[in-house]
Amino acid sequence: MKVNKVKTTVIVGVILSLFVVSSFATKPQQSDAIDPFFTIVAKTNGGGVRPDYLNFLRQHYARIGIDVNVVVQDWPTFVGELLTYRDFDICYIGLSGGGADPDFSGVYDENGSLNLFGYHTSMDWDDDLGTGRNEWYIRQGNLIMPPDSEERVQHYWDWEQYFMDKICALIPTFAPKSYLALWENLNGYNMSDGILQSWGKMSWDGSHTGQLSTSELVITDAAWSDLNPLFQDDTSSSFISSATMDTLIWYDADLSVWPHLAESYTYLNDTTIEITARDGIEWADDPDGLFTNEEFTIEDVYFTLYSWKYVSNDQHTWDWVKDMEIVDDNTLKIYVDGDPSTAANDPYAPSLPSLSTRILPEHYLNQTQEPDGVTPDILHPSWNTFATNCFGTGVFEISDFTEGVETVLTVNPDSWRLDPVVTADSALNWDERFGDFSGGLTQLRIRIIPDLQTALLEFEAGKVDIESVTAFPDKRDAYTVNPDFEIQFDTTFSYGFYGFNMREVRLEMGSREASLIDPTITKGLALRKAISYAVDRQEINDVIHRGEYTLTDWPIYPKMGIWCNPNIIRYNHDLDKAREFMTKAGYDLGWSPTPGFTLLISLASLMTVATAAIVIVKKRK
Repeated sequence: MKVNKVKTTVIVGVILSLFVVSSFATKPQQSDAIDPFFTIVAKTNGGGVRPDYLNFLRQHYARIGIDVNVVVQDWPTFVGELLTYRDFDICYIGLSGGGADPDFSGVYDENGSLNLFGYHTSMDWDDDLGTGRNEWYIRQGNLIMPPDSEERVQHYWDWEQYFMDKICALIPTFAPKSYLALWENLNGYNMSDGILQSWGKMSWDGSHTGQLSTSELVITDAAWSDLNPLFQDDTSSSFISSATMDTLIWYDADLSVWPHLAESYTYLNDTTIEITARDGIEWADDPDGLFTNEEFTIEDVYFTLYSWKYVSNDQHTWDWVKDMEIVDDNTLKIYVDGDPSTAANDPYAPSLPSLSTRILPEHYLNQTQEPDGVTPDILHPSWNTFATNCFGTGVFEISDFTEGVETVLTVNPDSWRLDPVVTADSALNWDERFGDFSGGLTQLRIRIIPDLQTALLEFEAGKVDIESVTAFPDKRDAYTVNPDFEIQFDTTFSYGFYGFNMREVRLEMGSREASLIDPTITKGLALRKAISYAVDRQEINDVIHRGEYTLTDWPIYPKMGIWCNPNIIRYNHDLDKAREFMTKAGYDLGWSPTPGFTLLISLASLMTVATAAIVIVKKRK
């Protein structure tokens, strides 16, 4: 009986010890605001949740002695403050637009047009490299061939780690997720692939409420403006031109690259690309009825690339095309020069995703030329017609259009995508990627409904088959439990971040002076790291976005898959590290390991000792 009492006492003591440990371990660390060392200016634009992000920043930074003056501006003023006047310490902004290549030179190099951070080669000058190390990483990344090699992937992994650890120009926060609702009886649709790549796999399993036809899919979109890829600048126009026109090469959702209109593409060397055009592909009839049975040829490829370089709105992005040569009826050589400022031709790795451009009909758009006899005459009436009624080799043709109301696209039965002789090419893996087009869908109706609430009402009535519910979390919840609907989501090609102004004129943030405590780091970098660790991104995501956004740690889109370094430094919320780096930056917070931890150990040890003492006393009795 005495033995049992001893055992009971020991057990109780252990339980009490664990209780004390548990109570300290699970209790959130209290971090009250302290008197600020200085004030920083944080700016963003209004009209959404970005001001809320900065208000969270104010709370988080108060814990490490930094006051935040939040300034909310209209978009034009905000952009001017970032890129023209440089008057900010921290901003909240985002990048979007996608892209298949990890080259972000326009954002993170010294002379990048979007270098709002103020990176300068003097920050990390390397005598051996003759430039800043970050600058070297970015330049070198464009020279490594082939563009999707393991060597290039590793290079960008190394750059990402270096940039986020040794420069720390921003705190990546999260990438939004996009949500779609669709009627449950629609089979084969995959949001990641999108409508155009899902089309050949889709079919209706019966009809749903309000549905008029099982051979049609109805969606909504904004009004389009210009259907010529050379001049368009909105996603609605891009979608329609992508539906009617084909690309030279194709990127799947996972960024794997495939030949498309090109039967093959080969890098003969670092500065020469050979394109072979696919045979057996016909153009859709032009809207003027001038040409019939026209076949896609290498002339169309030459014309398209020439037009991009010399007449498009994005001519500067095609400077890498040094020259082109039509070798024969099916073959084009492209001579690459990634740096026209040097005498020699330089490689340019982002040339590969550039070749995913939509191919234009040379026979229709090149009916007349400028006096040089080469440059197409964009004042020819065919160009105006093409801007409102584009056509190509794609699976769809525009069959009807009512301005401000809807656009109707109809499957072209003569499209090469429906020709098993052409798509049997084993290099295409066609059926798995695009389906066999046996589902019976022949028409895509795009309704223009600018008001999102109205669009949702039309969806619920069955007049629309797929609709965005990104902005309506309550609707998502309701649709999730409704057996008539299905919810799909995908991370977008975008992400938001807190960007630092690292210029020396921002005395705290941009200080190049070495830390007295750790001379391997500048005071500015120490401060940027401190405030990076102080931000609780998960809390912001949970409170503002229901925890639904994708946290990100990279200076590129998190959706870029293999290009994202899996072992990158991560600035997860850590107040101890924040205080440590504040101390290194020269601001004494009396940093030490978390007090709660020391107390936890002490109390647990005391309880253990007390328990042992009780056991000894019991035994002696």
